[in-house]
Order: sequence, then C-alpha cells, then structure tokens
Amino acid sequence: MSTAFLQSIPEVTMSPTSGGSSRPTTELSGTPGKNGGFGRRTFLRTAMAGAATLAFTGLGWIAGGPAHAVTRRSRHPRHCMSVNVAGDTPCWGRQYISGRFCASDGYHRTDSKNFGSYTEDYNWEAACGGYAGWYWTKSNGTTVHCWDGYFYAITNATGHRTRHTTSCKK
Repeated sequence: MSTAFLQSIPEVTMSPTSGGSSRPTTELSGTPGKNGGFGRRTFLRTAMAGAATLAFTGLGWIAGGPAHAVTRRSRHPRHCMSVNVAGDTPCWGRQYISGRFCASDGYHRTDSKNFGSYTEDYNWEAACGGYAGWYWTKSNGTTVHCWDGYFYAITNATGHRTRHTTSCKK
C-alpha cells in the first residue's frame, strides 16, 4: 500500500471556541495535529503496518523457517528428544504404533486407503524434536526405526474427519 494513499486520509481536529459552536476543521497538509494526540491517520498507519507485519510473519517471510529442512526421511541422530526408555519399547506417545503405518519404502505412509464406508488418509509428521523419526537399538543389537505420522479417518457418507497419531515401527 503506498504512502500517498495514507497521506490522503484527512485528519479531523476540533478547535474549541469561546461562546460559539465548535466546528470540525479538515487538515489536508499531512502535518500532525497541534494537540499532539493520536489522530485517525496515525492510527490507520499503525494498524496497517501491524496487519502487514502479522501477515508477513504468518507467511514466514520475516521470521524465517526452521533451521533445517525436514523431510519424510529426516531421522533424529539418537534417541528422540534425548529420552531413553528402558527395555525394547522403541516408539511411544502415539495413538497407534505398528508396521501397518509403514509404506513400501520403509518410511511412514503418505497414501490413502478406502475401506468402503470410510477412508484413511495418511501423512508423516516431524514430531520427534523436529525430525520425522528416530531409531532405537534393542538389547540384542538390532535397530528399530520409528517414523511419526498421522491419518485422518474420513467417513465417506458425511465427510467427517477424525485425526489419529501414528508411528511406523520397523
């Protein structure tokens, strides 16, 4: 938005007069009012600047993005968020944990499956400290991989969507 538009907004000030009626005077010169108050033009400028900043921040143009690019295959280098769970329990904190949430490439599914009355729409999620998954070494030396994600259970007749968190355990 150009500053010419903002400069063209008139500022209305009231000048008290003794014994007469007060009439509004319109000031078009672009100079602030003499009373030092917060005029309409100043308010509109501030509101527009704030809205623009909020919009740009929401789009990530000012604040920037994450420090690293997260992909579906981004794996945490060690235990998730430095949490060590005793035993052979490699994945936790999700509603459903199973190999059925793994795609043919071994990572979390990103497809849809129609079951007639409902559809499951799968996707991955960077839920492990900003990574899509992590690994665990069992006591017998084998490594288990967990890839976090979710699916929406969509009722085909109504379109109602319910989100469920999942982990592909491989």
